[in-house]
Amino acid sequence: MIPVTALFSSILFFLYFYLAKNVIQIRRKHKITIGFAKNKELEQAIAAHSNFSQYVPLGLIMMACMELNKIHFSLIFIAGICFTYGRIVHAKSFLKKTMDLKQRVHGMKFTFWTMIAMAILNIVSFLIRI
Repeated sequence: MIPVTALFSSILFFLYFYLAKNVIQIRRKHKITIGFAKNKELEQAIAAHSNFSQYVPLGLIMMACMELNKIHFSLIFIAGICFTYGRIVHAKSFLKKTMDLKQRVHGMKFTFWTMIAMAILNIVSFLIRI
């Protein structure tokens, strides 16, 4: 069982849903069915949703591997909090009228450093067992 991953995947789903809904609403508002038609608001919304869709699956896979490797619950939970925080901050940076580059970088740093930590913990867990 992977309860921590289940918890964070469920929390992250709601952010994914919000980002997807945001894209749909902007498309309807501007009557744009495909692409972004040089609409900056829609371009940013699509970028936020796309980036989320690219990083979250791998982050959750690494989190699940941590649980399956029986890495201590507290480390997995901290990784989940940091990863989720990074994804929220990054997404929020795109949802402003003008993208907040400083906030975007902050969110990506949290995301990357958390993913690096999860990868290292999984590798160390493997090496200890061989």
